[in-house]
Parts: sequence; structure tokens; C-alpha cells
Amino acid sequence: MGDIIIAHGEAGDNQTTAYSITDGQLVTGGTLITELGLYSACNVDDNTMLAMGLPRAGYENRVIFVIDKTNMSITQRVETKIDERQEEGLVVWPTDMHVRDGQLFVSYYLVGSGELEAVPAFATPNSNQARVAVFSYPGLELEKIITDDRTSDVGVYLSTTALEEDESGDIYTFSTSSNASGFFPTPTNPSGFLRIPSGSTEFDDGYFFNFEEASGGYKINNAVYAGNGKMIVRMVMDDAATWGTYDPVTEAPTCAIAVADLEAQTVTHITDVPTHGGEWGMANLVHDGQVYLNISTANGASIYAVDPEAATASEVATIDGNWVKGIFHLD
Repeated sequence: MGDIIIAHGEAGDNQTTAYSITDGQLVTGGTLITELGLYSACNVDDNTMLAMGLPRAGYENRVIFVIDKTNMSITQRVETKIDERQEEGLVVWPTDMHVRDGQLFVSYYLVGSGELEAVPAFATPNSNQARVAVFSYPGLELEKIITDDRTSDVGVYLSTTALEEDESGDIYTFSTSSNASGFFPTPTNPSGFLRIPSGSTEFDDGYFFNFEEASGGYKINNAVYAGNGKMIVRMVMDDAATWGTYDPVTEAPTCAIAVADLEAQTVTHITDVPTHGGEWGMANLVHDGQVYLNISTANGASIYAVDPEAATASEVATIDGNWVKGIFHLD
């Protein structure tokens, strides 16, 4: 987030730490602790970030934390329910947050709370709809929920790029409709991209990019905006295994990489990248016209540089480990 790396794990202490470069060395900055685990966040400006905390079960409020990055302090906390459905045993799980033009957009899906025997925890029996909550900003009052029935829930568990803004101020969302990406039962609507136009707080009813159809039957697992109307997409090749895209070093790789042209609505497979496992999130860096991605196989992890215009890629680094969780460029 700017020249500061903010790190938060799934440890029990819910600790969030800032890191920065000083005299060429990565140094630890401030630390804060939240009463809830943080499962979604976004950068607002040089000083401020937002994060949403929630429990892993039950019907407790979701909490939006306003964080001052300069001293790693919580300046405001706002409790919200968003779209709780206790009668269905479902609660909101956020997948991304994005601030644009005085509004905070929060993509989410509905998951089993673990409170009803008929609805297992993290099951998704009501996912044939895209949903985004719209809050005022900086007031953080829930204004409305927008929906679209042409595809399914927006984003995935621990995604960070489900709400991507292009050069014109349009926000694009992705929906996986994928059992392998954690949706079970599997949604019947196709995997695809939607758009929230600049200046609007509604989905564009004249735009739907049916990725599943354009790709020849593949589904989106994760995607990152590369610029110039292009998305780099991690695709699901085999949708059979529930949560199958969350094992980086699997012996049965299920993922591939492609370029999706958001205007032409075409999909170009990048054959230079091997089939690979997925990951918790999608470690990436968009820099100087290239998109750097973590690619993990049973042999370990590598960084690939993807050229979105040429739809080519090359391995630029190998990693002594099996999964890169973040890729950064710091001055």
C-alpha cells in the first residue's frame, strides 16, 4: 500500500504489522491488534487504509476498521450486518473493498454460519447472484446493496482483486461459479465479469462478459487488472474437487493463466505458464507493463512475468519455498 507493506496473517492474535524500506533494508514499523481476524482490506490514500474484521462462525457484526498507516493506529471502527440472513443460516463473507468517488464498495458472498445443521459452515446454497454493498465514504453508512442475476457471487475467499478499477473509473468484478474455488453447491450461472460504470453505483445492465463461454468452458479462479482493458486471469481447468484451487503444490494441478480482453470479450490462453496449483489469494505485481505472478507446482514456486499485450510469459525467478504470498516494488 504505497511504500508500506501491511502484513496480516490468520494467527490467533490478529496482529497487523507495517514494513518499509530504510537504507535499503526492510524494517518493521508499527503494529496493531484487532479483536477480529481481518479478511478484506483496501488502500484509500497515502495515510489511510480500510479493513473488515469478522468471526469465522456465528452472527456477530462485521467491523470496518479505519487505519492510519503512518502510525498503525485504528482511528474508527464501524459495526455492520450488511446482508445477514439468519433464517437461511447465512452470513456475509467479504471478498474485496474499494473506495471510489465518495463510496466504499464491498463485494461479498453468503456462507453458512455454522449455526444451522442443514447448512454446513462455508457452504454457499444461495450464490447464483452477484452482490456488492455500497457504503458512503468517509461516513461508512450502508446505502444499498446492488445485485445481478447473470452470474454468481463476486470474488473468492481471501481474494483482493474482486473489485478492479480501470483508467476510466469503471469497476470490474469477477465471479467464479466454481466448486474448486470454494462454492458448493456449485452455482449454475456462468463465470464472468460485470461492470459498475464510472459515476454509477449500479451494475451496467448492458455489459456482461461471459468468461466461461468465451474461454471454452474454463472458469475464473482469480483475476487482476493489468491496464489497457486487460485482465490476467487464473483459470480453473478442473472444477471437480471442492476448494481444489487452494493447494499451491498439488500433484493434480487445476489452474492455468489467460488474458481476458474486457472490451473485445475474448480470452487468450498463455501457454508459457505451466498448469499449476492455486493459492490463498493471488500474489501479483503490476509494474511497467508486466504482471508478475506466483506460480506454484509440485516442484516449488516461481515468479512469472506476463506480458498482457502479447499474451506471453517468462519465468524470471525461482523461489526457495512453495508459495509466494506477496510481490512488491518499493522505492
